[in-house]
Amino acid sequence: MKRMALLFTVICLMALGSVPAADTQADGSSCTREALKGFIDKYFAALEAHDPSGLPLASDVKYTENGVELPVGNGFWQTAGKTLLRRDLIDTQKCGTHSNVVIEEPFDPEIIGPPAMALPGMKPRELPEKGTPRPIMYGVRLKIENEKISEIEAIIAREHEFAFNVEGQLATKDQDWESILPPADRSSRLAMMAAADDYFDMFAAEPVVHTPFASPCDRWENGLQTTKTGMSTLAGEDGQAAAMKDHDCTPKGLVISNHGPRRFLVDVEAGVVVAFVHFAGGLPDFHVFKMRNGGVELINAVIGAGSPSMGWPDESACKE
Repeated sequence: MKRMALLFTVICLMALGSVPAADTQADGSSCTREALKGFIDKYFAALEAHDPSGLPLASDVKYTENGVELPVGNGFWQTAGKTLLRRDLIDTQKCGTHSNVVIEEPFDPEIIGPPAMALPGMKPRELPEKGTPRPIMYGVRLKIENEKISEIEAIIAREHEFAFNVEGQLATKDQDWESILPPADRSSRLAMMAAADDYFDMFAAEPVVHTPFASPCDRWENGLQTTKTGMSTLAGEDGQAAAMKDHDCTPKGLVISNHGPRRFLVDVEAGVVVAFVHFAGGLPDFHVFKMRNGGVELINAVIGAGSPSMGWPDESACKE
């Protein structure tokens, strides 16, 4: 683990020539845990009220849903309901946040899109009547600059998305993703980014990198637990499927090479890192990794509807 983090650091230094400065406000007041948590609370209160007018938004705020840019107040802003489960990641260095959420929305067959390819053995879901409130999966990244929200990136998974199983997500409600870890149990910022970055490079028949997984390690993808013996994934680029094992988070054996550039937010104190990727070159996706004592214990991913891009410019993993 230390060797991996060191290599990641060396690559960053070679690419940039020096360690980049942290992304902070002039007085730092907006970037404390308490202040950032406050921005998240205000955001969800406004979202559930379908009214962003009271939010401290930058004049040039950018908002996307599943990679598509929209005016703030459009799209999910008009249909969001009650929040049922929320986990927040606080990145005080980059002055950003990420929330992994289950939230209600009235069902509308016109906005769920065509069915995505299901995992083998999964039956099609029965869809509710139009207008019926039901839970869906939602994630949102906020960036704070000069006391205002300058970026909002939302990823939404509804019934027709890959492996959708919102009941499985709600069943994880007792997992602890937010408690502050003792300093001795924490990993460095770069080590956490390296672990998340290497995970996507492990989608290979014989990976040349290895994320440090704890034992046990469990993963949920759109609410479906995919760390169970006998569960087989979709075939990769080589036409071969990979068999999953109990409490084993490795994707080794599933060959998918195109995940695009990765962007990260890191909560060192809570041991959580989120990676934003364009999975398989077509799906807006975030994977959240929970780490303790140098190992990845939990992974929770939300994969949205297909899109041509993530809707955001490339960002070097070293820009931290």
